[in-house]
Amino acid sequence: MPTSVNAIEKANVLRKEFLEIEINHDELLSIEQFYRCLDKKLRRQFDRELGDQLYQRMNKSFNNKITVDEFIKVFLQAEEILKNKIEGCKKQILDYNKQRKYVSNQFDSIKDSERVNQYGIKEDSYLTVELLEGINFPAQNVSVILKLENQKQEIQQQNGPSPQWNKTINFKISTGLEELQLFFYTINHPNIPQLLGTVTLSLAHLTNQTKIEDCCQLFDKNGQQTQTKIKLRSQWIFNESKSLSQQIEVWNEQIKTAQDDLIDFEKDLATLYEPFPNYVQLIRSIDKEDLAINHQPPNTLVMTPINNANSQYDYKLYTRLSILVVMGLSVFICFGKSQFLDLVICFFFIIEFEFNRLYKQRVIYYSIAVGISLLCDLVWAIKYSRGFWGSEATETDKYYAIEKGPNRLALILLYVSFIFKLILCALLGALSQDMPERLEEQLPNKNKQMKQQLLYQKNKTAQFGEDNSTFYNY
Repeated sequence: MPTSVNAIEKANVLRKEFLEIEINHDELLSIEQFYRCLDKKLRRQFDRELGDQLYQRMNKSFNNKITVDEFIKVFLQAEEILKNKIEGCKKQILDYNKQRKYVSNQFDSIKDSERVNQYGIKEDSYLTVELLEGINFPAQNVSVILKLENQKQEIQQQNGPSPQWNKTINFKISTGLEELQLFFYTINHPNIPQLLGTVTLSLAHLTNQTKIEDCCQLFDKNGQQTQTKIKLRSQWIFNESKSLSQQIEVWNEQIKTAQDDLIDFEKDLATLYEPFPNYVQLIRSIDKEDLAINHQPPNTLVMTPINNANSQYDYKLYTRLSILVVMGLSVFICFGKSQFLDLVICFFFIIEFEFNRLYKQRVIYYSIAVGISLLCDLVWAIKYSRGFWGSEATETDKYYAIEKGPNRLALILLYVSFIFKLILCALLGALSQDMPERLEEQLPNKNKQMKQQLLYQKNKTAQFGEDNSTFYNY
């Protein structure tokens, strides 16, 4: 089996690493000797905190001494744990980014369309109250009446002393100054309700627009606090765009926390590998994917190709057809007029288009270049079109426009190209709107990835001389 062969091969390489400093795999080592071995391999002090964690997991049945084989066993376990942590962090970051993107799309769709009143509250704002349970109620039937301004709701009777309601009620909010009042009644035998206590809730503590669970004590009719309590959960959404903006900030914090954890785990794994360069070479040959020391840091910024453009209209197809038509017309126009600018623009655009090297900013540059070309052609056409009409045409104008056939053909085709260049400018503008920005989180190509990995490894190596005391609990 590949896994067992790899484990055996890894253990053999680690044994050879210790043989280089004349330590046998079955030789007993104290904690001091163990650290001296790692320091000798590393040629400086190995991280003591990480070393202590490894040492504590080893079987010290020989007068608190260990063998190299025992160290190798724990070493491989720690390596696997750290790799799993790294993979878990990467998946977590990916999931958080998806969640953030979903909320961000919601925010973009409503931020300009949401309507609020003079109090800054949206038109369909509601307070949602979920009445959960009661504590220390009398052993009688209990009914609840909820009132907010002129709105009133009643919840059916429940038996004490721990009534379970689990009911959700909505109240429309207009100003944010309203207060919710809850009246609790006990029902005596002749069905006469008797006020047990009241609770008044202000909206001031709900302005963060998240769900808040409260445990509130009831006050009797004299305003005295009782031992009876209720648990309820409430939420007030008064500004949808603000609520979504707050959610985006929460996701940003969670993404940053996960990224920091990822860097810590990678640093621990790199520290674990440091004394054993031959083992690192073996790891690279066995497992080229998902290797922590070659891991590309999160959020590497690279170009986003044109294939990532997403639109309900096939702008890419229309753009390709338009650029080919403009290029074909430019070839024929060259018989009567120098049209090399158009040919250069079309040539480079087609090359970058087909090799997927276009991104938003570059498409905008091409649309500007097409606009400049259109302006130059317009000046040329105005000058030589006088030969077709008007008494102000000179003999030279007539010669270029009428008597010289290729110029006449070029002028006619130039007018046709005006139309397609205008269409092309519009298509490029529309295509750029559907494309992401130049820099976005994407998987880089192979060459860029190798360069970024080398740079990242170099930065990591530079950090090894600093504080490597990041705590990791196995």
